[in-house]
Amino acid sequence: MKYSLSQFRANHAPFTLAGMILVGALFLFARPALSESVFEAPFEPAKCGERLNRLYDGDFDQFWNYVLRQGYTGVSEFAWSTPEMPGESSEEWRVRAYQCVLEVERANHHDDRPEIQYALGYFLWFGTTSLGYDKEPDGKPGIRERGYRLLSETAADGYKPAKETIIQVHLEMVQSVDQRIAYAARAGKTVTLPDWWPDRDRLILSLDRAAKSGFSSAYLAISSIYSERALLVGATGHDHNGNPATSPDPRLISAAKAYRKAWEENRTAPVTPAPSPAT
Repeated sequence: MKYSLSQFRANHAPFTLAGMILVGALFLFARPALSESVFEAPFEPAKCGERLNRLYDGDFDQFWNYVLRQGYTGVSEFAWSTPEMPGESSEEWRVRAYQCVLEVERANHHDDRPEIQYALGYFLWFGTTSLGYDKEPDGKPGIRERGYRLLSETAADGYKPAKETIIQVHLEMVQSVDQRIAYAARAGKTVTLPDWWPDRDRLILSLDRAAKSGFSSAYLAISSIYSERALLVGATGHDHNGNPATSPDPRLISAAKAYRKAWEENRTAPVTPAPSPAT
């Protein structure tokens, strides 16, 4: 029986999202002090909507409550919740709504508390998926790259919610590249990846380190990567590196099962920090 990639995701969604569920209880943070307004006339913050207006003041409580209900895939709806104004064209709204999103970043960028930097990174990465991964016109990091850097930095600093979230982010990054390469190869095309994008093997290695440090959801993430790589062959006739293939490498299936088993055996284990490098 053949399965499509969409069927695979539908059947495995509860497991792929397991790592994100672990973060839920950590999402309620104390409201920081009001930040100085970042708006300049004629831009009117009140027209950005009630949701984003809270974020300008550093209040992410409503945002996290929304994430708990809708999941990370609903963050884009929250980020682009700016209401349309009478007589406003779709393009005019999009330009203004994007400015509203950017103002959230500007208003909170200099607040160096990990919970705020993490919330901002989460908002930027998951809230702007429709914008892709491109740089700014002047060559500076684009909005999703900036979100990824915030998440990576807070995770590297040991902030536990960010360490859980970066597992999901790295899973998505690997699968995105795998899919783009395989489908492009089927169409006889090549893929150009963003120059800031981490190498897939390095991302999988980071997931393996996270799993061995006690973040069991990383085991499930790696299992999902190998499972989908096997399915890509049936869907595209090419492997995740763009090479023609008639059947998946059996090692992918074995590895997927092994990591799934590791997740089942360790999913209730307490998180322990990774050992510090020798000095």
